[in-house]
Amino acid sequence: GDRGRWGKATDYGSALKFIVLWVGSTAAAFAIGWCIARPTTCADISECKEHLEASPALLNAGVVCGLVTVFLHEVVSCIMNYTTAKPLATLIDGVMDAFLPSMLLCVTFAVLILESSDLYLGADAFLIHTGNDVGLRGNKPVNTIIIVEWLVNVPLLIILAGHCALGRSLGEVSGPLLVSNAYIVIAWCAFFVVDNTLRWTLVAVSFAMYGWASVVMARWAVEFLNTAPRGTHTRRLRPALCFGLILVFGLYGIVFTWSLLGNMTSLEEQACYTAMNVCVKLAMSMAYSGIRSGAYHDMLVGMLLNQQVIFQRTEVPRENMESFYNDHQETGNLLGKPLLGAAAVV
Repeated sequence: GDRGRWGKATDYGSALKFIVLWVGSTAAAFAIGWCIARPTTCADISECKEHLEASPALLNAGVVCGLVTVFLHEVVSCIMNYTTAKPLATLIDGVMDAFLPSMLLCVTFAVLILESSDLYLGADAFLIHTGNDVGLRGNKPVNTIIIVEWLVNVPLLIILAGHCALGRSLGEVSGPLLVSNAYIVIAWCAFFVVDNTLRWTLVAVSFAMYGWASVVMARWAVEFLNTAPRGTHTRRLRPALCFGLILVFGLYGIVFTWSLLGNMTSLEEQACYTAMNVCVKLAMSMAYSGIRSGAYHDMLVGMLLNQQVIFQRTEVPRENMESFYNDHQETGNLLGKPLLGAAAVV
């Protein structure tokens, strides 16, 4: 397909292998991490449970309501993009991939809704553990549900920025994607490691892996800027998605480190993660509204330029001129100039 307009057309056989690799490796990494961390449920520790009970349920309920609204918007957008692209599937190679970003955004918002719904339950929430009185953090809650959300949504965001926006193949995207999920699990394990040296070694490894993934993603963006023609639509917006993700993932790491040091309450940590989670997905959704608009504009302009249009003068009898003019007065006004007796015949 036209990489400048739609990105690379997806090979669905390769996509299936990619999904199996992603899900299998992530599940294996999380299972190994779980066995190493052996986390304790927060509800079993009185001090940790008190933190959960202090969680603002009303705020989480508001987040859920807002996310449901955006999710429904993305679902409608996905359906409309699919119905628009389907008739053109045999005419324009790769056009069916135009609705892929909307589908992925629907999944990201659905996962966010499940996460916020779990946090709304407070002391009855699932996948909330305690740090087992590690370091300066004490028995504060560890929101494992947020880690699970990242293991799903971070790869989807990388696919949106790398594959859908910049046209990188799924094979190229798989490296940073799998490494990102690995360092997320490693960072989560750091909350439960008792040995201080080992804990900060895990943190250092996580940041090193983040650095490698960031360098690869930055190269995608720079290569796109250097190779994409100057007339390519949203030429600067699409690489900005990669740079934006690198920045936001770094901010996640700063919040994680600050929390691990005990310099942040569990509510402050949760509020930071929730705000960034929602803002990143909303920003990606708005960016893709612009990208889709530019892609369809390019497609329409290309189709018009490729058409051979012949102009033929239409002879109107003098006795019918007044009736002709009155019937087309509104059209002439819309055009901003008097209507001439000429018609375009394709």
